[in-house]
Amino acid sequence: MILFLDFDGVLHPSQVVMGEHGPALIGDGALFMWAEPLAELLAERPHVQIVLSTSWARHLPFEQVRDFLPVTLRRRVIGSTWHRIQTDPDFSRGLQFSYWHDASRYQQVKRWANVHRLRRWVAVDDDARGWDEADRARLVQTHAETGLSVPSARVRLAAAIGNMAAAWAVADAMADLLEIPHVERGASLDNLMQWVDWWQSSYLNAIQLTPDQIAQMKVGRWWPPVSDEQIRETPPAIVQRRVP
Repeated sequence: MILFLDFDGVLHPSQVVMGEHGPALIGDGALFMWAEPLAELLAERPHVQIVLSTSWARHLPFEQVRDFLPVTLRRRVIGSTWHRIQTDPDFSRGLQFSYWHDASRYQQVKRWANVHRLRRWVAVDDDARGWDEADRARLVQTHAETGLSVPSARVRLAAAIGNMAAAWAVADAMADLLEIPHVERGASLDNLMQWVDWWQSSYLNAIQLTPDQIAQMKVGRWWPPVSDEQIRETPPAIVQRRVP
């Protein structure tokens, strides 16, 4: 299986600039701050190889872009869509080089998939522009500012690469922290995602709290934390059956 990997908005927030000394993140955080969750999801999937689809490849040599990744991910990289455009005439056969300057990420990814006649491939990217509906299920779209830091993105990616054990582990960790019942293993992926999407804001709030704050909320019977939206909205059936 091939995983087409974007960097910005996936492995760190999307606000990155190419400066005199290379890429730099604007704002809080650090480059590749969410690389470890990706490495963990892939750990039990040694057959998954990575093709870089990041825009960094437009500015830097392939080896330099690849080597920004941690070693566990770097070893999986077999190529880059942009560098293939530059170095392989067959890749762009029938297409002017100028075409690629305006090509969407999807067009680059799809060209690679077609040239290599890929049957099993997925992409993780915060940019969903131009994706054909026929391939939309292959895209794990992340939020530009949260990338793979949020449970919903990790569960979707784990499922996309066939690592359901990791998907369930993410949901179980949420349930343990929030002290709510786990999702039954017989639940469908759609139901699992509904459950994760519903409880995600609670989980993200909870991991920001100190032990003392958590204890105070439990004493006041305000645990697990819920958002105003959760209060207003009717939870999906998979959540209703498990509300503590």
